[in-house]
Amino acid sequence: MRVIQGIRNLDSPLAGSILTIGNFDGVHLGHRELLTRVVTKARAVNLPSVVMTFEPHPVKVLHPDRKFPRIFDLDDQKERLTALGLDMLVVEPFSREFSQVPAERFVSEWVYKSFSPREIVVGYDFSFGANREGSIDFLREKARDLGVAVEVVPPVKVNDVLVSSTRVRQAVEDGDVALAKALLGREFYLKGLVEKGAGRGRTIGIPTANLRGTAELVPKRGVYAAWASVRGQRYKAVVNNGLNPTFTPGLQGLSVEAHLIGFDGDLYGETLRLDFVTRLRDEVKFSSVEELVARIRSDIAEGERLLR
Repeated sequence: MRVIQGIRNLDSPLAGSILTIGNFDGVHLGHRELLTRVVTKARAVNLPSVVMTFEPHPVKVLHPDRKFPRIFDLDDQKERLTALGLDMLVVEPFSREFSQVPAERFVSEWVYKSFSPREIVVGYDFSFGANREGSIDFLREKARDLGVAVEVVPPVKVNDVLVSSTRVRQAVEDGDVALAKALLGREFYLKGLVEKGAGRGRTIGIPTANLRGTAELVPKRGVYAAWASVRGQRYKAVVNNGLNPTFTPGLQGLSVEAHLIGFDGDLYGETLRLDFVTRLRDEVKFSSVEELVARIRSDIAEGERLLR
């Protein structure tokens, strides 16, 4: 898949395409339904399948005071789009100035002149242009004038739950990583380098890898069963995402610590990925280290059973 940093970096306008436009944060099952249609349509008429997205996310630019964590980073989005068979991703820089482009100008200058789409495929809640004045009806009308077809993909539901990036974020923040997986079609994960921690895990006989990540979205504080991937190997793991209240009473920095079941060794500086499967319990302050160790061992046994 070719990645273009903005339409101004296109070598030349495309002679034709099947195009979709959106943010696709998380590339969840709803996004996959839409993107798969784009790829299928493009292959049927031997045209490139093109995704136009925006970076930073418009909400971050227009409402910087609003809490709005990305589900995954842009690199993840590129990987998922490549896996789905998209031919081109255009990452358009988003700014306040860009947000004021009228909807009609966006369609004529950014979309039609750049991509010459034969068809535009969008989600049911798509809108664009200054003040989101570009509705789906507006897009259909403008596209008809240009001889371009428009398909609107209806919402996707999983067990009567509407699949959306907002719902995925809410599920993760609630600690319901099982629901997040159902909506994403894959586990929610955290990824980063293993850094040196306080070393308490090894002193109590349960060594942990401390993850230093840059993720904007993290699960609710608690203990989770997860799959850990490192050095090309996959391990069952129990993960504590929290403040370590037994050892560090009072507000400290949030830490992500993973015990890899069956692993023995040093992982400092390695890249570790944690795929969250289910939440085991809340984080608890124990009255003694012995009580903590007993509960962790119970968590490990439960996590191993659930991941079996």
